[in-house]
Amino acid sequence: MEINKTILVSIYVLVGLYILYKLFFRKNPYQDDYERMYNKILTSDKHKVKGQFDKEE
Repeated sequence: MEINKTILVSIYVLVGLYILYKLFFRKNPYQDDYERMYNKILTSDKHKVKGQFDKEE
């Protein structure tokens, strides 16, 4: 019986840790929007800064 109780307690601990992980480490939607806009600006030609080697002739 002690083994069964130990297994149940370990399962409860794992489920509790999973729930805590989901609560504290979920993605922030505002951060996702910020990263999407940041990557869009970095990779777009509209916002490209012309450097010494990118001069148009």
